[in-house]
Amino acid sequence: MESNESIPDWSQPYAIAEKIWWVGAPLQDDAFQCHTYLIENGSESILIDPGSMINFDEMIRKVETVLPLSDIRWIICQHQDPDITASLPALDRLITRSDAMVLTHWRAIALLKHYNVRIPFQCIEKMGWRLDTGARRIQFIFTPYLHFPGAFCTFDDQSGILFSSDLFGGFTEQWQLFAQDESYFEAMRPFHEHYMPSQTILFDGLLKLSPLPIRMIAPQHGSIIPEHLVQFMIERLKDLDCGLFSLAQSSTDVQRLSRLNLLLRKFFKDLVFVREFRSVLETLAQLAGQLLPLVGLDIHWQLDEEEFLLWSQENHYQRRQTKPCADVTALFRQPDQGSDWSVRGVYLCYLVQEEKSALVLHLRDSESGGVKGLAIFRMQRAVVITQEEGQILNRMGEALSVAAMREILQFQLEGERQRYYERSIRDPLTNLYTRFYLREAAGRLFEIQDRDAHTQLAFAAFDLDFFKSVNDTYGHAAGDDVLRALGQILLAETRTMDIPVRLGGEEFLLLMVGSGIPESLEVAERIRLRVEKLALPGILSGRSFTISAGVSLRHPKESLEAVMEKADVALYKAKHAGRNRVVMAED
Repeated sequence: MESNESIPDWSQPYAIAEKIWWVGAPLQDDAFQCHTYLIENGSESILIDPGSMINFDEMIRKVETVLPLSDIRWIICQHQDPDITASLPALDRLITRSDAMVLTHWRAIALLKHYNVRIPFQCIEKMGWRLDTGARRIQFIFTPYLHFPGAFCTFDDQSGILFSSDLFGGFTEQWQLFAQDESYFEAMRPFHEHYMPSQTILFDGLLKLSPLPIRMIAPQHGSIIPEHLVQFMIERLKDLDCGLFSLAQSSTDVQRLSRLNLLLRKFFKDLVFVREFRSVLETLAQLAGQLLPLVGLDIHWQLDEEEFLLWSQENHYQRRQTKPCADVTALFRQPDQGSDWSVRGVYLCYLVQEEKSALVLHLRDSESGGVKGLAIFRMQRAVVITQEEGQILNRMGEALSVAAMREILQFQLEGERQRYYERSIRDPLTNLYTRFYLREAAGRLFEIQDRDAHTQLAFAAFDLDFFKSVNDTYGHAAGDDVLRALGQILLAETRTMDIPVRLGGEEFLLLMVGSGIPESLEVAERIRLRVEKLALPGILSGRSFTISAGVSLRHPKESLEAVMEKADVALYKAKHAGRNRVVMAED
């Protein structure tokens, strides 16, 4: 805990840098602190954002502690709101020098002229967005719509301080002139979410500030940001969603809207970065539990009149084919007007068979727009849902529909692959897939990888060493026994999603789905060891066998021929290095 000696006397001007002063005053029990800054520059001194009449007397007293008012020539107003400019008429009566000037954007001048002050206004655009006072060089950075069309920031080249007006402002529950750590961002979050119009506009404004060598940020509201926190705050703001009041229907409580917006963003982020539908549903249930007295979440999807899919919390969101009860089936036909409020696709109901209240989201087919699925939030008790909560749930439902459609597509692709498997031609000797099937299956897998670069595909080419001598010595029937045994090894050492292929003769190929370099090398080496230990009965008893292998990874857009050629080249190297080994292809 700080000693009394270490706490600054806020009744006095406070130097935030050499000859740069904070001359504001703490507002008691007010989360909306307002700051005025003074740049001491002799007879060319600068007052930034003079403020309102609430702090005016205190501000003037502090300025006069540093320098006489007659030294102030430049008054910068970074926007026209009364928390910055309401004191202009009173300041106009105190500053009598004839060359004093109010510097601001032309859009602010159009409004500030109604104060009818004597001090003239100067457009910063006509000044080339610069003020050169000799000892000080000031830059003005145009940040339109943050928060009004003519908003700008002021940068002092000498100190590296950015006077940012509303940008980087925050709601501070307790008076704190300087931000202490990264947690200050949570004070900035609701301030920007409701005050700034959009994430795109905010990002664009922050990009304009990027070239500046900023060593401190002095906003009009909240806390001053010291150098070690500057880049952290800039980067966090770049990703912040704004336009929070677009969510408002029945309430404009900024903190509450911010919490709802944060839930929505967390869900969308998980939807983008998490591939498994099960994980998406787990996140949805977790977030919905912060809004609702949740008991469980079920997702139902109707494939046709009689076929339904279910993802339930009780089953850890593993997909099942099961027809829902009559209560649930009826919900597919429930009109949107069944809601207690006018949020499309969201309504409350009572599940008679379960004796539970529920909140239902309609999940729609992206092409037809028809209701194809339901998200049913089963609750401990009936609740009243606000317009904002309904809108948040509706947006979640729209995004969930897309994720569900993606999962359904995956389900249908799996079914199609299974049907193709059942009717595809297999090599009659080894029961492995044929080259024809490889081309068809690889084409589908390549399309998936080309759309999603995270998908990994690996190829392993195998060739039995000295196989010709087996046929020459023991006959083709014995050779077939060896090939059949190798086929069994490949089937035993691979997963159902992998594609083991007999290309012809003693040449084999394994397409491994989802395997990177370590996994594919491990599989190939395991197969090599199995072959090395292979013992066949009869005429081949006592005969040892070895196999050589070349492994390659497929990159997006790469053809089947190209990736197989890489595996063949690696196989060729294995043969020439002494056989009975696995070699990784060089990309």
